[in-house]
Amino acid sequence: MMMNSNQIILENTRLQIRKFSASDLSALYSICSDAELMKYVGTGEPLTINQVEKWLEVTRINYATKGFGNYALIFKENQELIGYCGLVYSKEIDDIELIYALRKSYWGKGLATEASKMMIDFAFDSIKLEQVFASIDPANIGSEKILIKTGFIFAFEQTDEWGLPTKYFSIPNPF
Repeated sequence: MMMNSNQIILENTRLQIRKFSASDLSALYSICSDAELMKYVGTGEPLTINQVEKWLEVTRINYATKGFGNYALIFKENQELIGYCGLVYSKEIDDIELIYALRKSYWGKGLATEASKMMIDFAFDSIKLEQVFASIDPANIGSEKILIKTGFIFAFEQTDEWGLPTKYFSIPNPF
């Protein structure tokens, strides 16, 4: 699996958002295999190493065919891969969604909000999207607070691809 290694897409004083590379498999797996972190993601179950590997392959294809995808979130102070943040296509709503997750040791520091704001600016300025959605488990109050701080507003509620209740939020392109 060939990917553009370490290509920085966005950066601020604390974070770099870069393309994933094949060498990120172990670090991404350590995040996606964390049961507490994955409680509100997808089916609510941790991912296997094979699922993470397949996700990286889909991500590589998205970079090539869509020009965007899911990205590695790097804490600049120590260059650690601390999570992911990106834009993905959602079949359920036939539109683009913001996704993100951080290692627990980085929760509560405003990093998810920073990364989300950077990714929304990227969606509007570089990709020229008209709006971006985000979906969360209704019980995920922390993520709802991040979305609201980022400028999202509640749009609707419906079940997701696994039949689980899901709250959808959206943010329009201001331009």
